[in-house]
Amino acid sequence: MKVFFTCSTRSIEKYSKNYRAIRDAIISSGNKINRDWIDYSINVAKRNTPDVPSHTIYEDVMTAILTADAVVVDATIRNMALGHQLTYALQNEKPVLLLRLKTKKDTKEKLFVEGSKFKNLNAHEYTTPKEAKAIVKQFFEKYKNKPKKRFNLVLTGSQYNYINWAAYYYKKTKTDIIHESIEDSAEKDSLYKKYLSKQS
Repeated sequence: MKVFFTCSTRSIEKYSKNYRAIRDAIISSGNKINRDWIDYSINVAKRNTPDVPSHTIYEDVMTAILTADAVVVDATIRNMALGHQLTYALQNEKPVLLLRLKTKKDTKEKLFVEGSKFKNLNAHEYTTPKEAKAIVKQFFEKYKNKPKKRFNLVLTGSQYNYINWAAYYYKKTKTDIIHESIEDSAEKDSLYKKYLSKQS
């Protein structure tokens, strides 16, 4: 699976062991991180040099979420940017693992987003990097057998151009554009609905 992993850059050096453990667990579970920036930002923090301004990478981050098969969020340090990314992932129906480090100061109060009804939201607390890694591995075990069918698709030049344009204009992946087109056709196809009614 292609995975987008995000966390706050604030106090990133303090929580670097946790973030790296999560990153390593994602990769060791057989996945690929599609925007692997954690080590870079940790090293920037250690050198005390300016990181990349967040507004300059907005499009890259949103695209990475759209093209991911799953999203992992560490919300130990919460901010608006992280909340926006989390909401965006859930609205685009991505399986999301929401993690946060449990401290002695924590109450039993849940995060605001945990009150939502998004079926793909998996929220967990952890106390050690080892525990975080175990939670990550369980998450990918849950979604690894999600059924998908693959086939080769040959397009005309105009069809290919439209998909490229639509993906850019609507801020979706090319796969999402094709999926939505098929679903729309299926919804409008009375003969297909008649066929389905006979199968039930």
